[in-house]
Amino acid sequence: MSQLREMALEHHQRPVSGLSTTVQPKPNSLLEEDATVDLPWYVVHTKVRQEQIACENLVRQGYVVYLPRIKILKRYRGCQQVRFDPLFPRYLFLQPGSGDHSIAPVRSTFGVTNIVHFGQEPAVMRPVALKSIREFEARRNAASDEDISPFEPGKSVRVVAGPLVGLEGLVSAVSQERVIILMQLLGRTTRVSLSHHHLLTAH
Repeated sequence: MSQLREMALEHHQRPVSGLSTTVQPKPNSLLEEDATVDLPWYVVHTKVRQEQIACENLVRQGYVVYLPRIKILKRYRGCQQVRFDPLFPRYLFLQPGSGDHSIAPVRSTFGVTNIVHFGQEPAVMRPVALKSIREFEARRNAASDEDISPFEPGKSVRVVAGPLVGLEGLVSAVSQERVIILMQLLGRTTRVSLSHHHLLTAH
């Protein structure tokens, strides 16, 4: 939340009530062709793990919604897998579909907790901040698994799957498909090539 607070501006103009627009942008995407440049982007606080639900319900009401997600490697059922998780858990960005589209219904939308406020006024994101977020999201999601891997040369890791399960070693090198580990086997240091999915950083 501190990151969003630094990037947001206070909104000093009260939104105008009116009917919802019929524009239906795609969930999870920031569609500049559908967005009106002069309309503000608000910060919406969602319920726990309900970012996608809130996003879909807001889109159905005609709002333009942006839920940035980034590529991460995460352990799931004993294996390391690629996932796309919200960049800001429990937060998304919303723009009215038109100048007379009220934001009043947002707080009662299923999956939403409230619109973030600074004092009595709803917080508004700076356009340059949203641009930076989009650029970071694009770079991160275009990165290879190697670039976002938690395994770095010199770090200790533990094998969690396969015939060497339970053994530990030091990362020697990392590639997109494999991690080279230095392990003590039969009294000597041996280089072992393992899949990212078979390893976990040792604490």
